[in-house]
Amino acid sequence: MLTLTHLLHLIVGVTWAGGNLFFALCLMPAMARRPADEAHALFEGIGRAAGLVMGVSGALVLITGPIRAVVGGGIGAVSDVFTPYGLMVLASFVIAVAVAGIDGASRGRLRRAFDNPATYPAVAGAVARRNAWVTSIGMLAVILIMGAMGLGLY
Repeated sequence: MLTLTHLLHLIVGVTWAGGNLFFALCLMPAMARRPADEAHALFEGIGRAAGLVMGVSGALVLITGPIRAVVGGGIGAVSDVFTPYGLMVLASFVIAVAVAGIDGASRGRLRRAFDNPATYPAVAGAVARRNAWVTSIGMLAVILIMGAMGLGLY
């Protein structure tokens, strides 16, 4: 059970993190440089193609992470959340939720900006820059925490 949970967590984690980084660092900046109508069409097309994969992988990351911590024995009781290992699990969970929330808010702001082509370039550029920074820093933090946990540095 632990091996299967660990493998699933890794697969969906890489899918979710990679998809978020690609969207934040490549697609959103590219959309910000296009006219609003072209960017809107691209956004909708990508949403249809990737929305389900990203939603499912993100949900599974948040579900399998804590399950992995419990099944693996790192968290056997509520008090274990306050151990170094438990705090690393908690920090990863909080960062992942925060990145997902900020990314969702950024996509919503971008979606609303499509309606006003005159202000779209400025709004889209600001949204793309902020989302790139937040997503990059958040994913880097989670990767570093996961690496430290994998190396037993807790």
